[in-house]
Amino acid sequence: MIVPIDDTARIDPALARVEADAIRGYRDARVQSLRLIGRAPVPLEGAPDTEFVVFRGGEGLRDQVAIIIGRPDFDAPVPVRLHSACLTGDLFGSLKCDCGDQLRDTAQGMAREGGGVILYLDQEGRGNGIANKIRAYKLQSQGFDTYDADEVLGFDFDQRRFDFAAEMLRQLGVRRVRIITNNPEKIAALKRAGLDVVSDQRALGRPTAENARYLASKRDRAGHIIDFDALAARAQLKD
Repeated sequence: MIVPIDDTARIDPALARVEADAIRGYRDARVQSLRLIGRAPVPLEGAPDTEFVVFRGGEGLRDQVAIIIGRPDFDAPVPVRLHSACLTGDLFGSLKCDCGDQLRDTAQGMAREGGGVILYLDQEGRGNGIANKIRAYKLQSQGFDTYDADEVLGFDFDQRRFDFAAEMLRQLGVRRVRIITNNPEKIAALKRAGLDVVSDQRALGRPTAENARYLASKRDRAGHIIDFDALAARAQLKD
């Protein structure tokens, strides 16, 4: 689409001409611009045979990390988890979410079972960033649930996209996946991107008094597949 302007407009005509195809194709072009820029072995607790692979581009032009655990067979369906970064949960063990437990348990499970790939995606706070996530936490402390808090801050239900995650997998040589997730949108996104999702399984986190409402909101409002009985049984085993 070319937007006409008259001689009295205060906009530089060179900045006002944008082809519709360029707008429609912008995101696809960003996905295709993703490039592998570095890789190295990084032994982890419980998963010592691990390699970190860094990509640049994609979502917000930020660096994204693929964590290859063990020696997965890329000619067979590969266990894969798409894990959105969570500073509070992954690093500090926040009781308000189950992210850290999901991340570490998935890594150690992949190590035990021969290997897999975790994509660690820079999508803090469902894509809203750490500052807005903390603002949302403040609202949650005042009675809002996680999705209503984001809406008050002016955000959509979920800002994340996963098309560039599929491109990371393709560049690693992954074509068929066994996805480990509770989020049906992640499953659908990989399918839309042309990957063969041969199975899906749940990622169990840690139920706490502080995250019960959060987990229930994800189940009831976003359709996440969360079995509270399975979570309770897992907690008993951990104890």
